[in-house]
Amino acid sequence: MKTFFLLSLGCAKTRVDSEYVAAMLRDRRLTQVEDPEGADLLVINTCSFIEDARVESIDAILELSSLKTPDQRLMVLGCLPQRYGDELMSSLPEVDHFVGTANLDHVVSLLDDNLRSEVIPPAG
Repeated sequence: MKTFFLLSLGCAKTRVDSEYVAAMLRDRRLTQVEDPEGADLLVINTCSFIEDARVESIDAILELSSLKTPDQRLMVLGCLPQRYGDELMSSLPEVDHFVGTANLDHVVSLLDDNLRSEVIPPAG
């Protein structure tokens, strides 16, 4: 994996978490790109605070998944998988990894995993 595309949705905390994840990926020598079609890894950091945010997040996941090629991985982070991980995993098989807000430190380790659709459970 050499490149990643990151879409950050929602509140200020989501943006901070996105910067944290982007820094981890850059430390792993991945280059951030502006075009999802040119990325090896597609990352969406979601929000689920209000209904509109949940709808926006699901729409973004569906849009990126429609662009996804067999050589790309799609990773969904943030509040949405933290709150609805099991539900999302069963309804969105095109997503390779779901990572809740409590487990963002696991993002890089998933890059080495060939496991698909793994839900990282909440810490605690």
